[in-house]
Amino acid sequence: MESRGSFEMHDGVAVFRPIGEHTLVEIVDRVKDAIARCRDQNQRGLLVTARGVYGVSVPTLIDRFLAMEDWADAADGMVVVALVVHPQYIHPRKFGVKVAADLGLTADVFTSEVNARAWLASTI
Repeated sequence: MESRGSFEMHDGVAVFRPIGEHTLVEIVDRVKDAIARCRDQNQRGLLVTARGVYGVSVPTLIDRFLAMEDWADAADGMVVVALVVHPQYIHPRKFGVKVAADLGLTADVFTSEVNARAWLASTI
């Protein structure tokens, strides 16, 4: 897939900023690849800022479960993930975050990059 976004290191944290139009499956795969890259590079924290992404449908509960399953598998217990998205993508009870924890992935979702960075810094 063409590069649509950036992957950089900032203050000891990997930062992935996908941009442009994506399907839900595409963005889940791109985040999974970023998590695997962090794992392979022994990078403990990943901040995904997906506010520059559009065209993604709001995930169902099944979509959220499957995404967390993929991401937990990619992280293999070695990567902590903070995800920044538009508010409509956050489940009211953070279902995906709970599923992630059940699958061994430490992750949380935010609408603010400042809050995501603070949480990530306190977690890794």
